[in-house]
Amino acid sequence: MELMRAARLHAIRNMLSVDSIPIPQLGTGDALVGCRAAGICHSDINYRDGISPVAHLPITLGHEISGIVVKSGKDVHGIKQGDRVCAHYVISCGRCEYCTTDRETYCDKYQMIGKDVDGGFAEYVRVPASNLLTIPDSVPFEQAAILGCAVATAYHALRRGRTKAGDTILINGVGGLGLHAVQLASRIFNVEKIIAVDVLDEKLNLAGKYGASALLNSRKVNVADQIERITGGRSVDLSLDFVGRKGTIENAVRWVGKGGRLVVVGISSEEIHLSPYSSIIGKEMEIIGVNDHLKSELAQLIQYVSSGKLDLSNSITQRVALEDVNHGMQILQDNVGNPVRTVVRMEP
Repeated sequence: MELMRAARLHAIRNMLSVDSIPIPQLGTGDALVGCRAAGICHSDINYRDGISPVAHLPITLGHEISGIVVKSGKDVHGIKQGDRVCAHYVISCGRCEYCTTDRETYCDKYQMIGKDVDGGFAEYVRVPASNLLTIPDSVPFEQAAILGCAVATAYHALRRGRTKAGDTILINGVGGLGLHAVQLASRIFNVEKIIAVDVLDEKLNLAGKYGASALLNSRKVNVADQIERITGGRSVDLSLDFVGRKGTIENAVRWVGKGGRLVVVGISSEEIHLSPYSSIIGKEMEIIGVNDHLKSELAQLIQYVSSGKLDLSNSITQRVALEDVNHGMQILQDNVGNPVRTVVRMEP
């Protein structure tokens, strides 16, 4: 029996354990990917700590995955051994009403790689071949890995918010997802008025380099007053919350103007309290939830990166070996060195 190394969660709120386990056996529609890079997402911390439950224990975490196809099942077509690929982490049936209308995140048989089935913090990962997208040689494995969530979820959030060039948008929380949302809004959606809000000047300075036109440190300024000044009292057309805390969401509701939209992306176990009339009904605002992203969006992002329209060259700020995955998660949790994305590197 051939073995591989994998970083496994055995108990909630425990560190991951790098174990030797059997290399996965393939179903007829699966592919075995030799992992080359796997991004560490804040969701991985939420799964470890039980904020968002995993399907079973032990489980291999890691849902931002890229690598090389090692072998595939007998019914696989279009993906072959040696292909450079990244993974769409949403596993769906492919046949239901949602899947056939480009809404696979709603599939009743939804599963997530790295949460419901074993993920990419491993030397090898089994993935349905239909979840793999080929990547050109010009796109490094590290960048291809983080496309699978840090970039794609931000892109999905902007699309769900119906972002358009003339909007004034506010992005609250400019960590890994928020910073990519800034760049996507600026470069892909051609938005000029982007307000970035955070509690760390270092992250705000990065947001400025990525395309934000106004930088607000919520520990130093009254954000509501500054929004009124910037917008001439109109408030913002679109607010995206990547923090997920009670206070940030409730503030974001107040910051949205008449007919505006609030997109909630950040995950939290806290409950929020709103007054429906004064907060939502009176100004006819929309509150939009974002969960994951679409395979079609990931395909678009690969094209944007390969063409140079999207620049991820500064997105990988730390790299760790598989044995050091817990250190990588601590870097993100403690904001060590102002990380954008930390990636687990697996050598061939």
